[in-house]
Amino acid sequence: MKMNIPPEALLNQLSVAAEGLLYPSETDAPLIPFAWETMRDFSIDKLLIATRHDRNTPVDGMEAKDFFEPVTRLEEWFDDSEIATAKRFEHLYDTLDDLLEEISVYRVGVVNISVYVIGKAAGGYFAGISTKVVET
Repeated sequence: MKMNIPPEALLNQLSVAAEGLLYPSETDAPLIPFAWETMRDFSIDKLLIATRHDRNTPVDGMEAKDFFEPVTRLEEWFDDSEIATAKRFEHLYDTLDDLLEEISVYRVGVVNISVYVIGKAAGGYFAGISTKVVET
């Protein structure tokens, strides 16, 4: 069972872990923490409403480990800065895993894709991080 911490504290921990990180795609985008304190059960419809997307917007799900794998994988040719960035992404993943249960990733839209890494906090609400990826 995850520790029940107030949403403000959860957001603070996620903010510290995500600070300065950019998720790479055709445009690099920051990772922004969120907490949906009023959402007590999750559905794709509720996700689309909470994120102000049209209900007909395509949504694809994926495993969190698959979303983080490209940014946490260490390559032998990485310089110190690239290694440090990969380790920071790994720390962010570990922080999400420490704070949230049932973490999933939802990709909303096509080309300009909104990505939500969402899990359930011990307090019963949903929280995580969001970012954007561009895929043409």
